[in-house]
Amino acid sequence: MKIAFIYIAEPYQCYHTASVASALAGIPGCDVTEYYSFPETIDHLARIRRALNVPPLPLLPFPRSWKANILKRARRLDQERLVILQENVEELNQYDVVVATEYTAGVLKDMGLNGPKLILLMHGAGDRYVNDEHLVREFDLTLVPGPKVETYFRDKGLIQNGASRIVGYPKFDVFEAVRRENAVSFSNERPFALYNPHYQRVLTSAPTCMDTIIKGFKAQNEYNLVVAPHIKMFHKGFGIRERLLQRQQSPEVLVDTGSNAMLDMTYTSQAALYIGDVSSQVYEFLAIPRPCVFLNPHKLPWRDDPYFLHWTLGEVVDDPADIMPAVARAEERHAFYRPVQEKLFRETFGEPLLGASQRAADAIVSFMNNV
Repeated sequence: MKIAFIYIAEPYQCYHTASVASALAGIPGCDVTEYYSFPETIDHLARIRRALNVPPLPLLPFPRSWKANILKRARRLDQERLVILQENVEELNQYDVVVATEYTAGVLKDMGLNGPKLILLMHGAGDRYVNDEHLVREFDLTLVPGPKVETYFRDKGLIQNGASRIVGYPKFDVFEAVRRENAVSFSNERPFALYNPHYQRVLTSAPTCMDTIIKGFKAQNEYNLVVAPHIKMFHKGFGIRERLLQRQQSPEVLVDTGSNAMLDMTYTSQAALYIGDVSSQVYEFLAIPRPCVFLNPHKLPWRDDPYFLHWTLGEVVDDPADIMPAVARAEERHAFYRPVQEKLFRETFGEPLLGASQRAADAIVSFMNNV
């Protein structure tokens, strides 16, 4: 069975799927090849496989036209992704299976993918609405982390009976392997809070809250601060955003705009407090229940909205002036939120926590043996 894993976005995808590709390659009869779009993917895949102590897999760049290259230079990365998929349909048609972790890959069938089975291996397990989630219907099999996501997809009519499997969260397997590499430390040895704003314009707290948070943490003496926005926040602007943000760094404030630690759970595993808006990384943080503060500067009517279910796991702040008081009382209030955090974490990722990579690989083989 010939299987292609496709990486059509930034290297964060590697931490969700590389371990599954390796597990599949270890099953007799499975011939796995990986394709990438971002050159940085090469180093991340190599790093993961060193940590897992498994051999590298055949790795090929997606052939790129002049049009795709122009879109990349113009930082029109969503359009570039579609062009690359369209240009490589025939390449992918030679496989029995194509595995992707982006909903976007669901367009492949309309583009002419007619030979392989198309499998979605989800990345992230958050609650926010994603405008291309309707493409889940195009996949022959969807591998989900836990019952929460599967129930949501079924209720929305995005998957039919037999078209999904609960496998867990392979990123936890990767983290277990790489976690010894990075320890976050500050000279004053205080614990640190993680500020992890999302990139989506209508939901992100960064424009309204970033300066308030950084100034607030510089003025107190309980926590240090790591500012680690979603990597896609820096798609546009030709590096200006990164440089302006990095100027805010100080002995008490670490600003990260692109290191491995943004992608591999280094910060979410070590932070004492999470501050964010709609990023699914909050669920990775809650592998160990800890205090959370959520930011709603847009004053969205979030209560009873399933897209903001995670906002039931900590205090929600509407006014930036109230952020630091919420931070100060977060530890004291955590006892109220902890039982809800533990329950929702189990529903999000299922049990056991480790071993998802092999479960996902086995699910793919089982599915293919029965089609």
